[in-house]
Amino acid sequence: MIPDQSETLSRTILVLLPEIVLALSAAAIMVAGPFFRRGRSLWAGLSAAAIGASLLALLAVSGSGTDAFAYGSVALNDALSVYGRFAFLITGLILLGLAHNQVGDDRAAEFFGALLFVISGAMLVCAANELIFLFVGLELVSIPTYLLLYLPRRNRTTQEATTKYFFLSVFSSALLLFGFAYLYGLTGVSNLKALAFLMGGGGEVITTGTAAIGSIAVVFVTAGLGFRVAAVPFHFYAPDVYQGAPTVITALLAWIPKGIGFVAMIRVLTSVVSVGEPMLSERAVFLAWLIAAATLILGNTVALVQTNLKRLFAYSSIAHAGYLMVGVAAAFARVEDPANLGPYSGAEGIVFYLAAYALMTLGAFGVILYLEGSGERAETIDDLSGLSRTRPLLSLAMALCLFSLAGVPPLAGFWGKFFIFASAWTAEPIQGIPSLQLLAVIGVINAAIGAYYYLRIVAAIYYGTPARSPAAESRSAAGWPTAMAVGTCAVLSLILGLIPGPLQSASRRAAVAAIGQPAPGTSGPEGEDETETDDVALVRPRPVR
Repeated sequence: MIPDQSETLSRTILVLLPEIVLALSAAAIMVAGPFFRRGRSLWAGLSAAAIGASLLALLAVSGSGTDAFAYGSVALNDALSVYGRFAFLITGLILLGLAHNQVGDDRAAEFFGALLFVISGAMLVCAANELIFLFVGLELVSIPTYLLLYLPRRNRTTQEATTKYFFLSVFSSALLLFGFAYLYGLTGVSNLKALAFLMGGGGEVITTGTAAIGSIAVVFVTAGLGFRVAAVPFHFYAPDVYQGAPTVITALLAWIPKGIGFVAMIRVLTSVVSVGEPMLSERAVFLAWLIAAATLILGNTVALVQTNLKRLFAYSSIAHAGYLMVGVAAAFARVEDPANLGPYSGAEGIVFYLAAYALMTLGAFGVILYLEGSGERAETIDDLSGLSRTRPLLSLAMALCLFSLAGVPPLAGFWGKFFIFASAWTAEPIQGIPSLQLLAVIGVINAAIGAYYYLRIVAAIYYGTPARSPAAESRSAAGWPTAMAVGTCAVLSLILGLIPGPLQSASRRAAVAAIGQPAPGTSGPEGEDETETDDVALVRPRPVR
């Protein structure tokens, strides 16, 4: 039967309870800030408590088996939703550890409130089951980020970085909305599961011009999300913004926009393209192939000549977007049966890689923050020369994160690259399109290039001539939260590399949830039986003529 609106609303609110807890906490902190100037430690502690409460709510909701109606709700509590929201909450705690002392007491409430809004927006993207709801989540990340860019350090460089990011973000949002409009115009629905069902030939929609209109939608959606993931040719803002932003915000920009961008690609494009007309799939694969190859080559080759650490990590971030786009191309290349994904899946590789990338990237930036907190320069590779002689544990953590970024076994980054390249290598060839096996080879070659500039930093740390004064051995003002965040990232990168099985299993379940479209008649929660007529009535499109 068709669920009534009150039941759908109640289930949706329950599914979104973690986001509601976090957003209300963020609003309360920002409102209370002007009245209670008690210092940044208070607001950082309250923010950590809010993330903890949201995490408990997520565990309760995911463990209850409660889910919303796939064809009637704006949000889902499927495996991808739980995986992504859990990842953003954990990395939110890590970011909080890095940021706890990065802003003055007078602006701390606004800063930590904005950070909580960013995390809640990222979680909304993971749970989204509607185009508009997905867009709201993306904007809930972007808008507070403008504030975060400017609050910690108000100078000309930061103003320039904020302005660039703002205008380019607005432009990318316009492109994304244009693509969403084409998807809606093609099917008459904005529900993502219904959209994928109809694109796969379900219902009674007339699909005249599906490949042509769908191709336009794919191009604009890819362009809009390409800005967030810093893929070529939408990457040009990244080096300047990364260098001009405060280090803790650079760490945030390197992870959260990329994470939500690829989750959105999995939610929208992968599920639509992989079940659509063959011509649409071929065009989407070709587009992803070109973007992946260009992003890999540009990101890695330009990073080779960088000496500034932030600019190097900016181009490194671009290169990692290229690796992830290889997984997108592999997911586009075939109709992936959720019941039998085979040994390697593009969507599964993307989900695994994102978790590994978050840990190794945040850990590397955490080391830079720790050094900055002790008054040491950490702007160039030479500034890290001989670090192992003054800070051996910090150097070990940095080396583990850099080795993981380079894809050196047995660290998490190695398995991320392996699953991505394996999904491309095992993909079926498509006539008229360069083989994905060639793209996998390009990826492996670029991984070797990338290893060079990461190992160059490690060599400077362990074999370089120290350029530090005796004061360098003093305790860092960054404090124990930053040290704990860095240690957590390094240790988890090692553990997930040595024991990748649990994360791989979770990634596979998330991929199955993203790709699968519940058939009308089985989409009700807890085994409720819905007729095909009822379900199709929920998503009935206007015919495209």
